[in-house]
Amino acid sequence: MADTSEEIHSGSLDSMMAATSEEINVSNRQTVPKFPKVPSTIRQIKQNRECYDPSLVSIGPYHHGKDELKEMEKLKVTFARQFVKDCVNDVNQERYKEKYQEMYRGVEQVASRVRKYYIEDESSRLKNEEFAQMMFFDGCFILQFLFCLLKQPEKLKMSSHDVVLVARDLFLLENQLPFEVLNELTRLRFGGENIALFEAFFKHIRSMPTQRESCREKKKKHLLTISKFFRRILPSTNPKGQESEMTAPHKHAHLLERFHLTFLGSKDVPHASRQSWYRADSRKTWSGRYFPVTELSNVGIHFKPSKTSLFTDVKFRRTLLAGSLYIPPLTIDVSTKPLLLNLVAYEACLGDIDKLWVTSYICFMNSLIDHPEDVRVLRSQGVLLVTLGSEEEVAKLFSEVANYLVPNPRAFKKVKKDIESHCRHTFKRWILHYKATVYTVIFKYSFIFGLIVSALKYVKVFPAEPLYGVCRLPGNNSTLYP
Repeated sequence: MADTSEEIHSGSLDSMMAATSEEINVSNRQTVPKFPKVPSTIRQIKQNRECYDPSLVSIGPYHHGKDELKEMEKLKVTFARQFVKDCVNDVNQERYKEKYQEMYRGVEQVASRVRKYYIEDESSRLKNEEFAQMMFFDGCFILQFLFCLLKQPEKLKMSSHDVVLVARDLFLLENQLPFEVLNELTRLRFGGENIALFEAFFKHIRSMPTQRESCREKKKKHLLTISKFFRRILPSTNPKGQESEMTAPHKHAHLLERFHLTFLGSKDVPHASRQSWYRADSRKTWSGRYFPVTELSNVGIHFKPSKTSLFTDVKFRRTLLAGSLYIPPLTIDVSTKPLLLNLVAYEACLGDIDKLWVTSYICFMNSLIDHPEDVRVLRSQGVLLVTLGSEEEVAKLFSEVANYLVPNPRAFKKVKKDIESHCRHTFKRWILHYKATVYTVIFKYSFIFGLIVSALKYVKVFPAEPLYGVCRLPGNNSTLYP
């Protein structure tokens, strides 16, 4: 009886494992889509759900055809017509027709290649022709919107409120269009990829107030200009047509991926430091404790905006008794929350812990902000540029965005270690805690000491002359007789 049971269990196990093996083979052939959807673990957070869905315009297949977004479909057609007309530069109907047919055929060929980048279940409801038309109208809309916004705002014919909402929708993870489609349209419209158009748009979104330059920075900029001049006139050491690894162009899948790079620059974690962070010996230098802004201010740490807006540019510089924490400045407005959340969702889909720089920056900022007073300090120092909302709302924003986020444990590790080391320094804490009392005592007694020294000097310079009755003795000690 026992043998029969073992045979049954063995047969069931073999069939189950055979099915699992087939599934593994299928999963090995599948690749992660370049246009993923927001992970369910992130989307299920109630207070953030609205930040992942478009509010005015749909781009791509994931939100295409929704009733609340159909009004913008008519504007897409208008923008596409204007996009082609600006390319033709005349009213010749034949040339106009030839041009838009040429553009559509180019997009149609690209659409057949990029369709596999989307999740199949979401894009399969559209036929090939419908998918190609969607790519064409969405691509023309994006390019015409950017061109009018930056160079011809009078042709935009949209309210400022709608412009802000469209710009917000263009950076949603589930609202992306392949860069191959945009490159094909820009090639036919401008004669090249015209990366400068996208770079100008990114700068417009991340616009920061200019900071005052020190004399050292101005001198450094002049030297850099001279260096560039000599590099242009001197022959290059690289072989012609061969680019270095740092300047080699990188093909980005979509607009959000390219925008994500503007927060990082070329920063990367060195491979040598990629150790097991959960091991005890790898966490000896930092206990994991965080300190809010007000507590750090009490121990002499000052907050200053970094020279760049890269989220990797966080530094801590020590002085004799105090220190300065440099943090990349961030503008807080109506689109900040959805923008940060979609960048976090994009990083979550990458599956690489060393690329969680936006996530790590948000968690680091959330560790500094416990109360509205913390926001007030950062705002007064130019780290947070708040254009909308109160300090309480800003503190709540970081709390909601950082909810359930897990940062890269190696990100800003040295900064955290240096801050904790500064806070643990007993002598510095005592001096800074009693600095007001110490300064008062020093000032008080130094003033009294100064009065005494001044009095002694006066007595020494003007000594008292002896008097005998009514006769004054002169300074030469001569004797007078009455």
